[in-house]
Amino acid sequence: MNRSELTHLDVVKLFEERSVDEIVEIEKLLDGEIERKRNDLRSMVGDRYKDILAASDAIKSMKTISEDIVSSIEEITKTCEMLMETQDSNESTAEVDQAFQKQSNEERVLLIQVRLAIFLNEQIWVALDGGRNLEATQYYLLAQHIYMGLNFTKKEYLGKLPLLGHLKLNLVTLRAKIFEKVTQKLESVEIDAEETSQNLNALMLIENQTNDQLLNIFIEHRKTALQTVINSQYSSVRFQIAAMVKCLITTVLLLHDCFVCKFKETASFRAQAKSPQCPDNDSKSGLLWKQLDSIVGPSAPATLSKLELPPTPLIAYVPEIIKQFRPKLKLTDSGKPNSEAIDATIIHNWLETTQKIVQSGLEKSLQLLTTVKGLYLVREESLKIELCSSWGKVCGELQLPDHFDVWYYFFQKLLTVRARGLISTIIQNSMVAIQADIDASLKYVEQTELDLRWYAWKEESEDVSKFQNDHAGLTMKARGFSSSVVNLCAELDKRFLELLEDISQYLSGQEFSPQPGMRYLPNDYKFKRKFVDQEELRNYLMDECTQHSLRIIDYVNGRLSAETGADLVAKSLFCARFLQACCSLCANFRQCCEFAHVSTEWQKVCDHFMKTSHSLWHSWLESSAQSTTDLSRCIRQTGAGSSISQLSRWDEIEIQEQAEEKTFKSQIKVPLKPSIPLSNVLVMLNEDLSKVLPYTLPKSVHLQFIERNMYVILREYEQVAAEELNQNQALQALLDVRFLATLCVPRENTQMVKLAQTICDKLRSKIDPFDLNVFYSYLQNNVRKAVSQSQTLFGCLLPSTMQLMNLGAYTKAKEQEKNPSLMAVSAPSTNAWFPLLPITVPSQKLPGVSQVKPESASPQKPTKSTTKKAQESASAMRQSAAALFGSFSTDWFS
Repeated sequence: MNRSELTHLDVVKLFEERSVDEIVEIEKLLDGEIERKRNDLRSMVGDRYKDILAASDAIKSMKTISEDIVSSIEEITKTCEMLMETQDSNESTAEVDQAFQKQSNEERVLLIQVRLAIFLNEQIWVALDGGRNLEATQYYLLAQHIYMGLNFTKKEYLGKLPLLGHLKLNLVTLRAKIFEKVTQKLESVEIDAEETSQNLNALMLIENQTNDQLLNIFIEHRKTALQTVINSQYSSVRFQIAAMVKCLITTVLLLHDCFVCKFKETASFRAQAKSPQCPDNDSKSGLLWKQLDSIVGPSAPATLSKLELPPTPLIAYVPEIIKQFRPKLKLTDSGKPNSEAIDATIIHNWLETTQKIVQSGLEKSLQLLTTVKGLYLVREESLKIELCSSWGKVCGELQLPDHFDVWYYFFQKLLTVRARGLISTIIQNSMVAIQADIDASLKYVEQTELDLRWYAWKEESEDVSKFQNDHAGLTMKARGFSSSVVNLCAELDKRFLELLEDISQYLSGQEFSPQPGMRYLPNDYKFKRKFVDQEELRNYLMDECTQHSLRIIDYVNGRLSAETGADLVAKSLFCARFLQACCSLCANFRQCCEFAHVSTEWQKVCDHFMKTSHSLWHSWLESSAQSTTDLSRCIRQTGAGSSISQLSRWDEIEIQEQAEEKTFKSQIKVPLKPSIPLSNVLVMLNEDLSKVLPYTLPKSVHLQFIERNMYVILREYEQVAAEELNQNQALQALLDVRFLATLCVPRENTQMVKLAQTICDKLRSKIDPFDLNVFYSYLQNNVRKAVSQSQTLFGCLLPSTMQLMNLGAYTKAKEQEKNPSLMAVSAPSTNAWFPLLPITVPSQKLPGVSQVKPESASPQKPTKSTTKKAQESASAMRQSAAALFGSFSTDWFS
C-alpha cells in the first residue's frame, strides 16, 4: 500500500474488507508515515525559520552579556563611590583622584552608550514582533546614530570590545528584517490607512524616498497584494472576484488617504483612516506627511524620549547629541511633504498594469463559470460592496477617469466577453443536440408521413383539453403537423428556453418569463449602469441565433442528400413540415431572435426556413409527377378496343332545322364528361393532395403541383393530337383538354395556356368543319357543366379561388341575394381548398349558357308558345321539394 492510499483510507470499508492482521500492519504503516511527516515538519520549520532561531540565540547571548556588563558596571560604581568617600589630604593624591575621576566619566559615557545600543537592539525586536514597524525603524536609526558616534569618538575601543562588532552585525540583520516586515504589511490584503502610512514612513526614513518613489513603491506592493488575492484558494469564483474588488477599492482609498486626503488632528488618525469619508480643511495633505511631520518636524519629540529606559544613575551620562536625536530627511523639491499633486502618469500606468493583472488572473477562473447565471451571481456579489459617499470626490482628487468604478473599469468587460463566449457555446451545443434530435427523428420516420389522413381525421382525447382553454392537438392537426414534428419542435424550443432562463437574470435582473416586466425605469441611472452590456449581449444573442439557425438548414439538406426513393420523399416532407412548424411553434426560439423586440432577424430566419421548406417539397412533386406520367400513358392508347373502354357516356342532343314548309329533326352526340383515363389521373392527383392535407400546403407548392402535373397530362394530349384520330376521338380529346384548361390550368401561366390552345387547334383540325360548327357550342356547354359538377370533387386541383369566375360559379342571383340561404356559410376559403365530399352539384343554369334543348341548326327566334311552356315548367320545378334541396346543394357546394 503506497503513501497516497494511506492518506485516503475509508475506515468503514477497511474493516469490512481487511482481516485483523492486515489492519494491524496498516496501523504500523500509518505510525511510520506519521513519524515521517513529523520529521519533515521539523526540518521544514528549521529551514524556514532559521533566521528567527538564529536571532533568538543572539538575543539570549546578548541578554547574558548585558547582564554581565550591568553587574560589572554596578561593581565599578560601588568601588568608585567607596573611593570617592576616602579623601587624601595631600595634593598628589588629589591630582591622582581628579585624573581618575575624568577617566571614570569617560568610561561611564561609553558604558551607557553600549547599554543603550543593547537595549535598543532588544526594543527593535519587540517592536517588530508587535507589528510597530515605524517605532522599530526609529529605534534602528537611533542605534545606528549611537554606533556612528562611537565610531567617530571612541574608535580605539571598538577593537577592544567585541560586543560592539556583534551589535553592528545585528543592526544589518535588523535593517533587512524591518524591510521584510514593512513589505509584508504593505502587501497585506486588509490594511488601514494609518498602518499603511506608518510603514511607508518607515521606508522613507530608512531609504530617504521622494514622493513619487514612495508612490511607486506603494503601488507595486498593492499589485503584489492583488496577486495574492488572485492566487489564494476560494470556495467559488464569485468570492474570489469580490475579494479582488475589495482589494482594489482598498488600494484607491489608501492611496487617497495617505497621499491626498487632509486631516485635522493627529490624535484622530486612526478613526479618520478607517472612515470612508475624509474631512476637508486647510491642514497638510496626506496622512503620510502628517505622521512624518510628527517624527521629523521641528516640534517633534526626540526619539530617546519614546523609550522607557530602565532606572539607572548612568542615564545622566547620556550625551546630549543622543538625547536630542530625531530622524532627518533630505527631500527634493518634487518630494516635499506638503506636495498635494499626484503624477497622473503614475496613476495611468497603475490602471493599465492592474487591468492586465486582472485579465490574466481571471482568465482561468472565468473558464470555471459555465453558465451566464453564474456571471450574474458574480456581478451581484461584487456590487454588494458599498462605496463611501465621497467616492466621486476621492476619484477626482486622484485624477482617475470620470465616473470611475473598480467593477466597471476592471471586471465588467471581462464578464461581457465571457458572457458572449458562453452564449456562443450554449447555442453551438444546442445546435449539436438539435441535429442529433433531427437525426433520431429521421431514423423513425415512417411512410405514414406521406399520408396524414390517419392522423388529421382521427379524433383523440388530447385534441381538446377538458381543463384548460387549450386546443393544441386540434390546432396541430389543422396545420398538418404530426406528433413527431411537434415533439421535435418542442425539443428545439426547450433548448432555447434553457438559454433564455440562463441569461435572463444577467440581462434584466429577474427570472425568465414569457412576458417579462421591467423592474427599473428605463431612465434609471443605476439600472443603466448595472446592465451596461444589456444591449450588446441582446444584439449578440440575436446575431448568433440567426447565424446558427442556418446550420439547421445545412444539416437537413446534407442529411437528405444521402437518401433516395420513397425514404427521401417521406423524410423530405417531414423536414419541410418541421421547418414550417419552427416558424409558428418555437416561441422561445423566436424570442431569442428578436430579444430587442425587433422582428427583422426573426423574419430572416423564417424566410430561410420557409424557402428551404418549399424546396424540400420538390421530392414529393417529382414523385407525384412520375406517378402522373406512368398513369397518363393510357391516354395515348387510341385503338378501337381502348377507345371503347375509355370513352364515357355521350350526350344525345336533338336539333331542328326549319325548311320552307317542313321541319327536320335530327340527333347529334357530344361528349358529356372527361374520358375515364383523365378522370383516373385527376382522381389520383386529388388523392395525392388529400394525403398531404392540401389546406396545409404552401400556396407556391400547391401551384407547382398543379402546373407540374398538368404539364405532364397536356404533353400526353399533345402526342395524342399528333396521331391519326377519328372524329369521335378528337371530340373527346378536345373536351378533355378544354376541361383541363378551364379547371386546372392557371390563367397566369401563359405558356401552359398557349400549349393547351395549340393542342385544341390541332384537335379541331381533325374534325369536320361543318360538324365542328354544329357541335362546338354544345361541347362548350358540356365543358362548363363538367367543370361545375366536378369542382367539388376536384376542388383541390383548382389553382386559385378565382379560377372559375368566368363561369359565374361565385355570382349570386338577385333573388338569392334578397333571400340568402342559411347554408351559404360554406363558401370556399380564399386561402386553400379543402377536399370536399364527392357529391355532384345538380345541373344549374350558368350565366351566358343556354338550356340544352332541341333546336335547329340555323338560328331562329323562339315562338311565344314555346317560351310560355318553358316558364311554366321552370315555375313548377321551383315549387317542388327537389328544387328546394337542389338550391340548397347549389348554395352549399358553389
